[in-house]
Amino acid sequence: MSPVLFDTVTEGRAAFDTLFATTQRELVMYDRDLDGYALDELARHTTLRAFCVAGEGRRIMLLLDNVQRVVSHHPRLMQLVREFGHVLEIRLCNTDIPLPEQAFVISDHAGVLRRVDKSVTRGSMTLHDPLTARQLRQEFATHWQRGLAQVSATTLGL
Repeated sequence: MSPVLFDTVTEGRAAFDTLFATTQRELVMYDRDLDGYALDELARHTTLRAFCVAGEGRRIMLLLDNVQRVVSHHPRLMQLVREFGHVLEIRLCNTDIPLPEQAFVISDHAGVLRRVDKSVTRGSMTLHDPLTARQLRQEFATHWQRGLAQVSATTLGL
């Protein structure tokens, strides 16, 4: 299958929606933050929630350069973290090692959405590219293991 190219935020979100709709077991994502994906919009929140509720060993792992905007601007996503912490986990990248230049989403070790430069919107999505998915998944695993902090779903007001 040939890649779907996108140049705008709207096209990128549509590509993400298409990729996520095919996800059966695992979604991994690396990006600066989650602003471009609009995961807190009701339709995407409903889809994420349905994925989490389905259980069966499903997993969503989000690795970000900046988690502050997620905590402060994504209340629905934080509610999912609170309810489904065993499925949905968010970690902060360790800045002691070089961060990837590209942003990417991997679905079930086969589907790939990526932006070669995480500071721009332009990118591509392919539903079946296991070789690229494996390479990106290895890079992700290295950074995931060294992730500094898991985002907490609760805030302590001390």
